[in-house]
Amino acid sequence: MNWSTELYVVSRKQGIGYRKSLELDEIREFLEIKQYSKSYDEYIKPNILYFTEDFNELAKELNVSRIVPKGLHIMGIYGGEKKKGKELYAGIALHEYRYNGVKFEFRLWNTKDVLVAHKELLKEYGIEVYRVIYRGEINPFRLRGFVDVILSKQGVNSLKRFLQEVKEINANRVAHAETIKMIELLINEVKQPKSITTLNPEKYYVIYRRMRAFTAFAFKPASSNIIASDTVSYVECDESKAFYYATILNYLAYKVVESGRSFIRDQFARPLLAVYIAGLAWKDVDEATRNRVIELSKILHEKAPNEEYGNQKVALKDIATRFSEFKMLVNLLDSKVNRERLEDALNIVSGKGIKEEEE
Repeated sequence: MNWSTELYVVSRKQGIGYRKSLELDEIREFLEIKQYSKSYDEYIKPNILYFTEDFNELAKELNVSRIVPKGLHIMGIYGGEKKKGKELYAGIALHEYRYNGVKFEFRLWNTKDVLVAHKELLKEYGIEVYRVIYRGEINPFRLRGFVDVILSKQGVNSLKRFLQEVKEINANRVAHAETIKMIELLINEVKQPKSITTLNPEKYYVIYRRMRAFTAFAFKPASSNIIASDTVSYVECDESKAFYYATILNYLAYKVVESGRSFIRDQFARPLLAVYIAGLAWKDVDEATRNRVIELSKILHEKAPNEEYGNQKVALKDIATRFSEFKMLVNLLDSKVNRERLEDALNIVSGKGIKEEEE
């Protein structure tokens, strides 16, 4: 493939009528030929990345180490809701827990009783407490908090057996009979990966919501037990690029809101492709602009409120209204981005229709 091939746009000249009897020489004068504004590389590469979903190639284009379009698949974090025909069941998320001598004391989500298990039981089944990054805890420039959950390093069957033994051990000591029933239902519903991939404390990450509004934050794990759930996507990179790309993603999400569009449901790596298409990849932006974006990003990561919003459209509008640093970022990036390329980028992550509710 010749990536240096030039592209041209051919159109009919104004004021010249078409006739079937036109000779070849006359046809040349009938047509207007202009060089296209993009090279062949610029024109075709986004389509190749989009249709092949080549995340390694996209990572190269963005100058980052790795793109993970979906975190670990875990079912039963918050248990189940009580619905028609379905009973409420416990979740593997923990309301509270502590290590008390040789005992592990914990309370599962939706339950009222503190359960007790010997530490040796945790060791036998490979049970550990992990800190999960969950979609609902992400706001622009902010992780509101982790969700502590119990998982097994040995896989889902070991987790189920652990819960079964915990149920039997605590059956006669819990104050609420429904706790045992809810654990039984959890055992049937819970799912986790065969192996658990934690985030590297030596790396920086851009983590964003995988569905709807892809608001993001930059992050360096403070411990080795932090994992990303399948409700989020993430990028592994260095510190500067983490703060840069978190801001670019929030900027693009804001442009979706500002233009009255609706977010598509499943984003995966689409927002990162949108960054590339918009011409906002690290290598496509001058150093002074990158440095200014990073500077403002770090300020916003400090200032962003730890609030629970009704949806992320509200969160983005609040950030845009309250913080001059975000207004500066929007003005700066608006002055750098090509309008046509931005429109193409927004088409990747949003639709033209307006929806009232966006999570």
